[in-house]
Amino acid sequence: MIAAWMLWSIGAGLLFLLAGLAVERLLAGKRRWVWVAAGVGTVLLPAVRLLGGGGGPEGSASAGAVIALEPLAVTVPGDSVLHSLNDVLLLGWVVASSLLVVGALIGGARFMWRRRTWEDGSLLGRRVMWSRDSGPAVVGLVTSRIVLPAWVAGAGRARQELVLAHEEEHLGAHDVQLRFLAALLLFAFPWNPALWVQYHRLCLAVELDCDRRVMIRWPHRRRLYGDLLLRVGTGGGALPAMAVAALAERRSGLEQRIRTLLSKAPEVRMAQGAFLVFGAILVLGIALMVPGIVSERGEQVEETVVPSFEVNVVPIPEAATELEELSEEQQRAVEEAIKESQRQYEELQQRLEEARRQHTEVEKLPPPPERVETDISAAPVWTNVDVYPVLENRDEMSRLLESEYPPLLRDAGIGGTVKVWFFIDETGNVVKTQVHTSSGHQALDEAAMRVGGELEFSPAMTADEAVPVWVALDIKFETR
Repeated sequence: MIAAWMLWSIGAGLLFLLAGLAVERLLAGKRRWVWVAAGVGTVLLPAVRLLGGGGGPEGSASAGAVIALEPLAVTVPGDSVLHSLNDVLLLGWVVASSLLVVGALIGGARFMWRRRTWEDGSLLGRRVMWSRDSGPAVVGLVTSRIVLPAWVAGAGRARQELVLAHEEEHLGAHDVQLRFLAALLLFAFPWNPALWVQYHRLCLAVELDCDRRVMIRWPHRRRLYGDLLLRVGTGGGALPAMAVAALAERRSGLEQRIRTLLSKAPEVRMAQGAFLVFGAILVLGIALMVPGIVSERGEQVEETVVPSFEVNVVPIPEAATELEELSEEQQRAVEEAIKESQRQYEELQQRLEEARRQHTEVEKLPPPPERVETDISAAPVWTNVDVYPVLENRDEMSRLLESEYPPLLRDAGIGGTVKVWFFIDETGNVVKTQVHTSSGHQALDEAAMRVGGELEFSPAMTADEAVPVWVALDIKFETR
């Protein structure tokens, strides 16, 4: 895990380096803060990556909203090349940091030895310390003092004012303390080359910002100040200590300081702005949001069939001539039959009228309320069950987890836990899966989802009846 994290940290540092190179010239006079931010980001972002753990919950329901089952875990041997280098890299890390600390202590001892020969004095009304050949510089972490070489005493008032102004700017900006804190980052992470480059750029930015402020105070002494930089830069007055901010900087940055000092042409910022945007995109990343899938369900409208009542009355044919031919007794029987038929017909008509009236009243009634059915598969909810579902193919899933473990993360010794919610139907089949808590690694989350689709459960039971239910399962990826 150490090897992979180191590689990731170096990559992050290089991205911050790119962003810093893009933005430093856009902030004339405040270049130092660009590299302070780059250094802090190079250290802080990997630290959060290492110590931050899994991501937050992705679902909206509470963690106790579903039934929690026994976690499903896989542990694979850490036999990769990167993983095998962990002990060596950790040892090298400790040794490198220790060597830097020892070197800093030796430099501090040399500094204290040379300081014994310095004498207190003054220049243009300002208290300073005079040395034989050290400086000009500001020294001291707690109580900072200006140190000047002996040749400054005979350099003329104009040059003396520039030298003193430069060191006073260092004092006012607390550059000594800033460089000391930046050096501590190197001691903590000496294996990161991006931090070394950033530290070099910070030291140069500190001097460039200081030069700019001096030129704001003395705008007509630009050429003289350039000559002074050449004199100091080639004089070898640099001091071997961390708590130092000096006009006598290393020669590697002298050319750029003089070029920046003498350049009066406006900087072309369009390309730098585009480079800044590019670097910022690389550093911050692109957040991809996967839209949710919304299912649509059509509703079928039931048609109400209204029965129609129609009565076809067949008229009784006239039989007057036939009645005249019957006897009186037969005629009375026929007449009674006709009257009975008419009575039955009238009774039938009354029943039909009553039926029409009742149907009309039913139509006037409000429609019955629609039946609302709760779809528990739409979102995780708690379901009361008598018998919890049981994972039936746990051994098979352990082997599948091992095969689905992302190779890069496995080789780097990086693991994580994914909390997944499953919706199980009445037959025990997994119908829907949802990541509730991320592992912090998208590859592990995707592997857990693939494994989740192969899980087989026994159905949950309520009153001897199988019911659908939501369950939560922690899927763990580990290395040893």
